[in-house]
Parts: sequence; C-alpha cells; structure tokens
Amino acid sequence: MATTIALIAASRRQRGTICRAANQYDLSPVFRRARDFCERTYAEWYILSARHYVLSPQQVIGPDDTSIHILDADDRYIWAEHVARILIARQERSAEPVAFALYASQRYADLLQRAAPTLTFELPLSGLGFGERLRWYDERLHVRSRVLAR
Repeated sequence: MATTIALIAASRRQRGTICRAANQYDLSPVFRRARDFCERTYAEWYILSARHYVLSPQQVIGPDDTSIHILDADDRYIWAEHVARILIARQERSAEPVAFALYASQRYADLLQRAAPTLTFELPLSGLGFGERLRWYDERLHVRSRVLAR
C-alpha cells in the first residue's frame, strides 16, 4: 500500500510576522482550506515555498516576498530541481511506495513532474478554477461555502 504525502503551495498572502509555516499563509482562503483538509486527511504534509522549497508545517519562518509565479524560467527550474531532490530523498526513506498529492496550481505540477518524472503526483484539483477549488474544499470539510456568486 502506498503512502500519500500532501504538498500545498504557499500563498502570496501572509501574516507578515514570524510564525509557524502552517499559519504564515492562512490569510489565503484557499491555503487555509487546503491546510485544514490536509491536516484531516493525511498523516504527513508539507508546504511548497519559492524561498524555502519544502517546509514542515511546524517550521517557524518569517514573511516571504518570493513567489514561484514571479521567478524567471531559470530560477523556476532550479527551484523544481531542488524540491525534486527533497521529495526523492523522502521517498527513499520510506519502506513503502510514496505518492504526492499536489494542492497547487498547474505550474507547480508541470515543474515538479518534469523535474521528478519517477515520482507519482496526484492532482486532485486539476482543472478547477479559484471558486471551484474553494467549493471542493468546503464539500470535503463539510462547511458551508462562503463563495459569493458574481
């Protein structure tokens, strides 16, 4: 049986103080829901950060002004290679197969799949827009959706 480890993309919206990584990005409604969902669903989860690469939720960090979306192509490649090495090392420490559930944009998925083609990535949110992602989380967290219709 495979172990699934969740990976959540860090948000641009942040608390702006020194705090645990799990709380730094919770001003974002998508990050907050992803965190809550992953805490309930997975035994192990991490945050993908442009500056810190792979963060443990308990790791204490300060604000971060870097985003994967503002990195140039060379820096995104370097970031993805570094993250791939971390994930491959995590997989190698496991006695059973490991899959990674990616709660991030398609850009993250593309970068990581190219950098680590031997890893298994699940993409539960693939093809969903912002509002659809919020509703997806709300359904699974059994909360009333707070998305306003336009």
